[in-house]
Amino acid sequence: MRVLSTVRFTLLRLMRNYIVLLLLLAVPIALLTVFSVILSGMVDEAGRPYFDQTALTMVLAFQLFGGSTVMSYLNEDLFARNRERMTVAPFNRTLYAFSILLAGSAFSFLLGAAIMAYTRLVLGLVWANWGWTLYLIALMAVLSSIVCVIFVCGVKSFSTAERLSEVYGVGFVLLAGLFFPMPQHAVFEFMGSYGNPLTLSVGAVRAVEIGNWNEAWFQANIVLAAIGFLFPVMLVMGRRRLR
Repeated sequence: MRVLSTVRFTLLRLMRNYIVLLLLLAVPIALLTVFSVILSGMVDEAGRPYFDQTALTMVLAFQLFGGSTVMSYLNEDLFARNRERMTVAPFNRTLYAFSILLAGSAFSFLLGAAIMAYTRLVLGLVWANWGWTLYLIALMAVLSSIVCVIFVCGVKSFSTAERLSEVYGVGFVLLAGLFFPMPQHAVFEFMGSYGNPLTLSVGAVRAVEIGNWNEAWFQANIVLAAIGFLFPVMLVMGRRRLR
């Protein structure tokens, strides 16, 4: 129960982290506002507005970087500045680390939901299925947090863990082909489709837009399976680091 009581304070710390708010809320809102002007009235070959697809991709892409906040607070509280105080605190440090993961994932999800609300209320974007898109945002937030916990527990240097989290986020954005096409190779094709949580999440939302729920669940469940696979890996590495 003592650990659960810390979740509220962790969320307050996250909300007061203005750098995170700038990078994961203000920056995407600013970019989406600019793109809404540039892409106004433009449609693709299927007649879908370019901005709708751009907004969907950006909302989900920024979730790839949400886990960096979890990583930062874990390092600060358990491995760096506050380590000695947390060692003598009257609660389980493993459970405390898990509470930070939950709070960080929830915070990242709320930022994604806020961006969605902005695109609807201010930019006039009509989302095909709010609930389904929020579900994918939640999956992406949890996956990013788990991956970043693995990074911070798997390497001793926090700067190295930070670089790995950047490779995770930027790497999947690049492999999705958002900036330039990937080479025609089986590895790149897999990592740009079923091996890429961003591509899977975008594909799951688009599948719902055309009423293909079987494909939507198939792609979403791959992301869920990745979470299920990495979660025990995170637990093992976390317990080993916290010994």
